[in-house]
Amino acid sequence: MPPPDPNYRPAAPEKSTKPGSLYRGHTFTLSLLDGWQDKTIYTLTGPVENGIQHNAIINVDNDLPFDNVRDYADAQITALEEQLKGCRLLKRAAVKLANGMPAIQAVFSWYPTDKLHVYQEQIFVLVNQTGYKLTATFTKKTRKTLGPQVERMMLSFAPETIQTKSQ
Repeated sequence: MPPPDPNYRPAAPEKSTKPGSLYRGHTFTLSLLDGWQDKTIYTLTGPVENGIQHNAIINVDNDLPFDNVRDYADAQITALEEQLKGCRLLKRAAVKLANGMPAIQAVFSWYPTDKLHVYQEQIFVLVNQTGYKLTATFTKKTRKTLGPQVERMMLSFAPETIQTKSQ
């Protein structure tokens, strides 16, 4: 992996307990109050097909206790199985992102309503102690029609490394 770009400006705020620390979002900045932190969930919307709005959701979790992506994925998969009644894990596999970074892919099947059967694909990535969970949901039909291109999009995910102050 190449060294971090010295000119890189992180999209998320630097950790600070000082009131008024500057938060940098996608297209804005904001002075944060003491004790506030970024818990942004990124939602990218796609087409409405087969009765559902397709999207890709990216969750970012900082300061995790995991040393490897496998343990992070295991914890996330266990939590999802406990939250979603009738959820079945159909696939769990080690994959690589387009940039070569290791990741874990999981595919689930479940019924959010009595009449709607969905498939959910998740990609888990861990960089230092920051976890990224990418999620896309499909119907049986759209898993076949949209699924391959959405999976390619998810595997193109490339987290940027943030330099630490000691570098």
